[in-house]
Amino acid sequence: MANKTKLNTEESYNPFIGIGCKLFGHRYRITKRYQSNLKEFECAQCKKQFTLDGYGHYTPLTPKIKRVNEVFESFYTKKGLVG
Repeated sequence: MANKTKLNTEESYNPFIGIGCKLFGHRYRITKRYQSNLKEFECAQCKKQFTLDGYGHYTPLTPKIKRVNEVFESFYTKKGLVG
């Protein structure tokens, strides 16, 4: 019984899910917008997460970069730079 539940909750790997992104590029949508003008994006097709680097280029969102965004946002709001 436990194995059936585990199989139902796991996501199956689909090798064709990223083909649309490889051929036509990612379809970005904003998933989180910070008050300090930082944004986090997710591809609507392959579900990979991205953010903008200091030069305005899309960069894969790693846990380290996500934490840096959160620390920068807390610094930005504590200093009263909002609005």
